[in-house]
Amino acid sequence: MRKKQIYCLLAFVSLFLSACIDNIDFNQAENFEATPVVALSLVNADITQNDLVVGGAEVGSITQTSEFTVLDNDTARNNLERVVLRFEISNQFNRSFRVDFIFLDENDVSTNNDITLNVTANNTNFTQENEIVVANNLSFLNSRKVQVVLTLLPSTDGSTIDINVPTTLDFKSAGTFYFRVN
Repeated sequence: MRKKQIYCLLAFVSLFLSACIDNIDFNQAENFEATPVVALSLVNADITQNDLVVGGAEVGSITQTSEFTVLDNDTARNNLERVVLRFEISNQFNRSFRVDFIFLDENDVSTNNDITLNVTANNTNFTQENEIVVANNLSFLNSRKVQVVLTLLPSTDGSTIDINVPTTLDFKSAGTFYFRVN
């Protein structure tokens, strides 16, 4: 048993002593670049016929404002390169809608990255992607809120929404954020 231990020890020492050793480049860390990608859900809503008709009258628009905390830190603001926004809408109404997706700063002023979606009647498979390149619009980094304004467009035949017919508009939005960290 003792011979076996000695042979194992000799084998280990010989491997250790014959291992290749290369000069370590401590400057590699200076050239290191990470490119994390983060996908986040942004604003989601289900609008029914009861949300669009109040007191027997159609509502012209619905507005929802949400906090946008992705850029609440210096690391995110200093390293964000671009954002790809994806919108998916299922419109069961026989009416068209306009959806304005607006980024606001802390004073509720638009950061000039407004996106307009024109959703036709009965379009249950609407998708749209928009890209924001930060270098082309640095004011986006001041965004702290997202406001969605859903506008019901007039019908082409003069009809109104029937509150007794269950109908929905499903709105989903997500953002893919691309960072570069050196």
